[in-house]
Amino acid sequence: MSTNKNTYQLIDSGNFKKLEQVGPYKVIRPSPVAAWPPTQPSLWKDADGEYHRSDKGGGNWNWKGSSASRPDSEDEFLIQIPPLTVKIRFTPFGHLGIFPEQLSNWDRIRNVSSQLAGQGEVLNLFAYSGLSTLSVLAGGLDACHLDSSKGMVEWARENAQVSGLADKKVRWIIEDVLKFLNREIRREKKYIGFILDPPTFGRGASGEVFKIEKDLPEMMDLLMQLCNNKPEFVFLTCHSTGFSPLALRRILEGRIKTPGNYLTEELFISESTGRLHPAGSNCVFNSNRVKL
Repeated sequence: MSTNKNTYQLIDSGNFKKLEQVGPYKVIRPSPVAAWPPTQPSLWKDADGEYHRSDKGGGNWNWKGSSASRPDSEDEFLIQIPPLTVKIRFTPFGHLGIFPEQLSNWDRIRNVSSQLAGQGEVLNLFAYSGLSTLSVLAGGLDACHLDSSKGMVEWARENAQVSGLADKKVRWIIEDVLKFLNREIRREKKYIGFILDPPTFGRGASGEVFKIEKDLPEMMDLLMQLCNNKPEFVFLTCHSTGFSPLALRRILEGRIKTPGNYLTEELFISESTGRLHPAGSNCVFNSNRVKL
């Protein structure tokens, strides 16, 4: 089976693991949902490295080959997620810098942004390494990128640079989500769209605790004040147990007051084997002014 070594590809999954081609490296990482046997076990034998989680938190990468050929957590390389270029790192927590289950959403974000180009600003919360933010910019809208991690915001800025989008209008914010939203309301700020992928549990820039079952309703109410309950689009994704695609739709439907459409689906990653790997919940609202 041939694989493109300049991008990301999920090759196979099974036995609570997933086999991925990440640029020039074939790696194995944990997958808590992959309770099935691998489709093609022979493809796993030549993996370059594997990430092992520790019972005490975190984990470590085990690499094959000489030390000179092994990447470490400080090494970076570029891959293509067209039309974007992305910096990849094999972090000590087993992350890469991308969530590939969002691939279809990145295309949709760029599409709806292009239909509204020049008409306002989009707020991206829990924005990680910024591919959703860059999709907004590539489509022609301004963006506000918020994450509580200084390192992740810097990573996102680097991705904007290597993707040729550094000259676009974007505000890079390192702050607790709820504090920021309340301040934006006091400033009477308005946004035309929102993107959010809230964690089950997280900490703000100053140690504030975010728990999805407690804080998501308040956060959604605050967002609606920033658009008078009439957003042009909302991308709401979630990886927390109990927050199904239907639950996400109900969360949006109960608050949005403008006519539009709801796309409700399971997030997934397509494997080279032809199978789909489940990866969370997705609900997208678009007003009647735009099409996905």
